Amino acid sequence: MKSSPNNRINAIMSALLAAHADAQQLSRSSLNRMPEFFMAVRVADYFAAHFRNFHYRLEAQVKRTFEASDMPAEEVEKLLQDSDLRPDGRFDLVLQTSKKGTTAHILEFKRGDTMRGLISDIRRLAKVCAYADRHSLQTNYLVLTRSCPSERDTTDRLVERINTALDEIDLGHIGINVVCSEKLEPYLNRDHQPVANRAFQIVVLEVQR
Repeated sequence: MKSSPNNRINAIMSALLAAHADAQQLSRSSLNRMPEFFMAVRVADYFAAHFRNFHYRLEAQVKRTFEASDMPAEEVEKLLQDSDLRPDGRFDLVLQTSKKGTTAHILEFKRGDTMRGLISDIRRLAKVCAYADRHSLQTNYLVLTRSCPSERDTTDRLVERINTALDEIDLGHIGINVVCSEKLEPYLNRDHQPVANRAFQIVVLEVQR
């Protein structure tokens, strides 16, 4: 399979829907209760198996991720000086081109949609997109599971809050494309018990310049 925006988003969704089925069958659980690293591993393996030009690195060091990109050295240096990027930190999953090992896309994973955590990761990914001078790292992803929203907390409202946060840091034109799965069950509580009349969904936030 060749890499394209639609193919990448479809792959993320397919990987996590299969992971949800396995979580039920093999762990007597549900994707909404599985740890974030489970999602990252399943998506990483799916990309490696289905795309011709991707390898991956899990828990990739931020500094090495940027140094392996095709961004100019001066832009890499600016990124490494930005405290929001946490230069000594790590990214959940980094996709690399298999031929040269060049950094292609960054993926972060969240369980739940608490705004404080989401905004932190979105700011991080948006700044990477803003500094990316070439194809590499112009498009990155935040992937999460969230309770199916109420009428007052729709996905559009989520995007509105994210865009407001991005406007505050003035990064120019950064677009957010949102793709949501259908309602998924069972929705498990903290005791791993199913909750009646509750469901969750997978949300892919594509952050791009």
